[in-house]
Amino acid sequence: MTLVEKTGFFPDYYLNLKNSQSDVFDVQVGKIAACRNDYERVVFVEQFPGVRENDGQLEVKRVFAGKNADTAAQHKEKGNQAFKAKDWFEAMLFYTRSYMALPEDKASERAIILANRSATLFHMEKYDETLIDVKRAIDLGYPKDLIYKLYERQARCYMVKKDYPKTIACFKKCITALDDAKVPSERRSKLILDAMTMIKMLEKDPLTLKQAERQKKLGETKPLTMAIPDEKEYLSEFVRFDQNVAEGRFARAAADITVGEEILVEKPFVAVLLEKFAKTHCDYCFIRTAIPVACAKCADVLYCSEECLSKANATYHKYECGLLPTIWRSGASVNCHMALRIVANKSLEYFLKLKEDIEKELPIEEITKLPTDDYRRVSHLERHEKSRPPSNMFQHSLMARFLTKCLVEAGYFGATPKANDVTTIGGIMLRSLQFIQFNTHEVAELHAKKADGNEKTVFIGGGLYPTLALFNHSCDPGVVRYYRGTTIHVNTIRPIEAGLQIAENYGPIYTQEGREKRQAQLKELYWFDCTCDPCLENWPTFERMPTDIIRFRCDGPKQCRAIIEVPATCNDFMIKCVTCGESTNILKGLKVMQDTELMTRTAKRLYDAGDYAKALNKFIDLLRIMYEVLAPPFPDFCQCQQHAKDCFLHLGNFYDLN
Repeated sequence: MTLVEKTGFFPDYYLNLKNSQSDVFDVQVGKIAACRNDYERVVFVEQFPGVRENDGQLEVKRVFAGKNADTAAQHKEKGNQAFKAKDWFEAMLFYTRSYMALPEDKASERAIILANRSATLFHMEKYDETLIDVKRAIDLGYPKDLIYKLYERQARCYMVKKDYPKTIACFKKCITALDDAKVPSERRSKLILDAMTMIKMLEKDPLTLKQAERQKKLGETKPLTMAIPDEKEYLSEFVRFDQNVAEGRFARAAADITVGEEILVEKPFVAVLLEKFAKTHCDYCFIRTAIPVACAKCADVLYCSEECLSKANATYHKYECGLLPTIWRSGASVNCHMALRIVANKSLEYFLKLKEDIEKELPIEEITKLPTDDYRRVSHLERHEKSRPPSNMFQHSLMARFLTKCLVEAGYFGATPKANDVTTIGGIMLRSLQFIQFNTHEVAELHAKKADGNEKTVFIGGGLYPTLALFNHSCDPGVVRYYRGTTIHVNTIRPIEAGLQIAENYGPIYTQEGREKRQAQLKELYWFDCTCDPCLENWPTFERMPTDIIRFRCDGPKQCRAIIEVPATCNDFMIKCVTCGESTNILKGLKVMQDTELMTRTAKRLYDAGDYAKALNKFIDLLRIMYEVLAPPFPDFCQCQQHAKDCFLHLGNFYDLN
């Protein structure tokens, strides 16, 4: 991820600044190397010739252009036409657009639109979604003379869901609401008769009494919601963190860890959704949503539920609201947006109090014990501050200044910002930009089309995970990760022996790309030279793996576990290990290879049938069995790992393209 995208007013601003003093620009920029910390760098940029003079090009302003009653009315009319044509999906889309466009003061219109959308959802047999939209419409003050329709719709939904006590309660509300309804007496009588008939029928059903007693015992149930269930964070007791000069901070196994174990479940310290998904996914939890909740003031983002909207408004969105078009037009990357959101998530007072502690060096044991929302959990992540060229540091400092100006515009600093406060936040913003560059993870969603078996992982946003960021890279990673919303799940993809590093993967993997290309990518993006086994031993890519050589593990009395390469045509069963000098009987390994062929076919059949959990268990068993006698790089083992990874991905964010 880069600092800026290809287009936007910020890269233009930088180029204009550079061109305006081309003769001395590089010399002037080089002076930033004399700055001792990020705060001094922010001051340096603020005083840099031409910076303040060209501020007009930055276009920092809050804009609430997405709300328009006329536009909302047009979408509503198109929705009505689609509804009459029984094109329920099209009607739902137009009603959603109308709802998103309605201004904050149009509560009654929003209630009507949500009620209309609930009708389309009912016809689509989306009963939970119907109930959610009905409740929203009622809470917004749906007209009293029409509200009987919503109670009847609620009753019909609960009837389908076989929740008879609630069905009865809603039919009773419908009967009462008909007192205010402006309907002909004949129509009123029929509605009452129908409702009474259903009530009497259900009251005689023995299941109704059982359900009522059970509901009374359980107490009030949680309201229906599209919000993703909250997941408890988890770190395996077998994971330890160490630190040394050569490898920095890293994770290692405190005991043997078997394949398939979940070793980490972590929520992001900060996460930002990409602009292209702002109208399809919840801005807070990243879940794709068909019945979104809108921000009352802006139409730039949406939320899956009132819970997510409330959480966003209580933290970052109260400052980002109206500013998002500016951030997106600027060309700033998702990394930059994450730096801004880190600050927007906390109060100015929080950072002012924390300022002196940010620079204090803490041992890894203390950092991991800090509260999960403590800025120091991420502020000490690698940022390569001392090795940055002056031009790179200048560009990051300039971006930090722009992002801080956005917060000034949003009122983060109050009506009259103090210069020292702005400098402090600018310095924290600059620090955040630096460590985000090397520690961000791409939050993904699996897109699948069963018709042709096509599957691909799509990048929908960026997230910063403080614990996972401590894991080092390997081109042959020991773990695989997937996402549920923004929560990351990390599982082992091969056995990891006690004392060994638990490595994840930063992008390039040995089965897909050669060593030279991987090394170049890692150097460019993460500024280090990889020394993992595939790089040191120059393992072949999957396409170039020899199929006429089998890599067995030594199983001699000394248990050295060295690799013994045996030609597929070899007729000997006892092979001498050159490392320990003992002989290994490879019959066990050959028998394993034979047995795993049948297991693999079974696992693939389960996968193709969509039973991913059972398929995963089969592939995990295969990996455990193969790892005992075979060693990568080996085609069968690599294929099995990939199948297991595909299964894990199906447990996370998923979008069916059919």
